[in-house]
Amino acid sequence: MQTYDWDAREVALDTGLLERVRLARLMFSDRLCQSCERPDPKLIEQLRSEAVYQMAEFLFSMKAYGIVSVEDLERFAEIHNDYIVSLTRDRAKLARLGLTEERALAAMFTADTKPRLLQNWADRPGAIDQSNLARFLVTIMSTETCRKVVIDLELGGFVARQRSAYGTILVWSKGRIEDLFGQMLRDLRRDVEGLSNS
Repeated sequence: MQTYDWDAREVALDTGLLERVRLARLMFSDRLCQSCERPDPKLIEQLRSEAVYQMAEFLFSMKAYGIVSVEDLERFAEIHNDYIVSLTRDRAKLARLGLTEERALAAMFTADTKPRLLQNWADRPGAIDQSNLARFLVTIMSTETCRKVVIDLELGGFVARQRSAYGTILVWSKGRIEDLFGQMLRDLRRDVEGLSNS
């Protein structure tokens, strides 16, 4: 592991970046709360959580990487499965992520779960059932946390939920949370670019 260089000038640049990253995340939370359709204090508090930020990052990434068609989603599920397999071969990393091998393997898309994932998307582009969403997010949040975040985002007007023909809960974004997350990244990138050009 490389040793951190405590040179005063380098540390000053690093802390300057840290301040900008922290401010960007605060601005994202603030904009999200301002956009909330239900300004309930408890909901606003929940929208400021790390799990909501992680969900926003996931939804933004899906859009940014162009996951639009059923074929795109199928490839994404395959990449996810490959990653899960690689995790099961690295027990130390599994432990660092707080996952058991059993839980990691349960997050794979199988012959039973993958067709439903793809059919839901084909029927309503952008829709993923809640259990499959939790599969994608297994390394960063529990199934229960995923469920609670989705409910909070629905209450805030950022996602929609509906029972599917399979009896599962379908979730799809209304697009605002991706815009807010993307704007945070763009503001941060431009801020950092301005810093490096000055």
